Amino acid sequence: MKLGTKIQLYITVMSAIVVILINTFVYFSYKNFSLDAEMSQLEGRGVNIMQELQNAIGSDANTRAVLQSHLLSDGFIVLLNETGGQELRITTSASYPEDFEDYNTGQYRDVVTYNDIHFVMVSLPIIWENGEVYNLQIYENIEFLYDTFNILQWILIISTLIILVVIYFLNRIITNVILKPVNKLIGKMKETENTSGYTMLEVNKNDTKELKDLSESFNEMMLDLKENDEQQQAFIMNASHELKTPITVIDSYSQMLKRFGKTREDILDESIFAISDEAKRMKYLTEQLLSFSKAAQARENFHPEKLNLVQMISGIKNRLEPVYGRNIDMHYDMDYMFVTADADSLDQLFKIFLDNAYKYSSDDIKIDITQNNEYTYVDIIDSGIGIPKEDIDKIFNRFYRVDKARARKTGGSGLGLSIAEELAKMNEIKVSVESAIDEGTTFTLKFDRAKEEEDENQ
Repeated sequence: MKLGTKIQLYITVMSAIVVILINTFVYFSYKNFSLDAEMSQLEGRGVNIMQELQNAIGSDANTRAVLQSHLLSDGFIVLLNETGGQELRITTSASYPEDFEDYNTGQYRDVVTYNDIHFVMVSLPIIWENGEVYNLQIYENIEFLYDTFNILQWILIISTLIILVVIYFLNRIITNVILKPVNKLIGKMKETENTSGYTMLEVNKNDTKELKDLSESFNEMMLDLKENDEQQQAFIMNASHELKTPITVIDSYSQMLKRFGKTREDILDESIFAISDEAKRMKYLTEQLLSFSKAAQARENFHPEKLNLVQMISGIKNRLEPVYGRNIDMHYDMDYMFVTADADSLDQLFKIFLDNAYKYSSDDIKIDITQNNEYTYVDIIDSGIGIPKEDIDKIFNRFYRVDKARARKTGGSGLGLSIAEELAKMNEIKVSVESAIDEGTTFTLKFDRAKEEEDENQ
């Protein structure tokens, strides 16, 4: 269903509900007010009749005369004794039924219906000459009021239908006016789809705030897509370039083997070792590319939980020390320092920084874990070759290497720190770097501190 149709439908339905509720309230308010006014007027007349009857008690002729003088233009009056029997009845029409309300010593008023004729009535107690309590009931025909109510009902029904029809067409016009710039914007977006580039939309100053926000959001999305596309293109070019070198080396030595491999043993040995090294390098680069892809898609399997950094890093240290053949010295303030992160991605993150420290230094690696009231810090320190100041801001770029010749010797691909940055962002970890040439490098990971549980059995 189109947005315009939904708007028209919702507004029309809501308007119908509001109009019906208002007209219903008007109808019943008018009806109750009119009936209450008639009963109040009748009650006042009944009080006057009661006072005159008390003066005329003892004479049936006088009683009938009083009732006759106060008889309504259309209705009847009934006088009941204590047994509920009818003492006297005065009526304006013989066609009116003989029905009346039961004897009652209380004073009340009501709307009654006899033979489909509507009456308002009042019931008044009168103390008769012998001390008995009589009951005076006065009835007034109010069919004229119900005719008015029916007319009012039809007027409200017809006016409701007219109002709804007017609201529907006005709503249609207003909806078209409101959605016209939106449809125009959609048309521009469709035109953009048919172009090969990333076309920006013009933000019209006369547009509403919502349309401006929508246009700006679309332009931001186009810029993000453009940037992402450029990054993908750069990634493909860099990956192709990195793979081209080992492939070229393998191809060159393969050609040498074809020509001299059977006759020259030195070329055979050199070629075998070169091809083996380049194959290992291609394997490593492929694994790094796969790791980078997994890091970019890791949000789908992201499960943050509360982790004890000391325990986790100790486990990584015990696994990597035999592999590196080098000591990893840990220093920490307490045995329990908790953070909230995804265990798998955090494990990979620490391995990247430790592997980086191992490749670019020959001394022991240090890990310091500290915390304050808000944050927990992990410093990974090496005393290796260091990073020039001008290169520190670039080391997290894909395939960027400070010294390509030295990185080739260490087996670096230029993807490790880029993967680490993705994992850090995913876990909301801030990474900072301090380095000096030939003195070493310190990578600092800043975590938001999780609430600790003082339970050493965890």
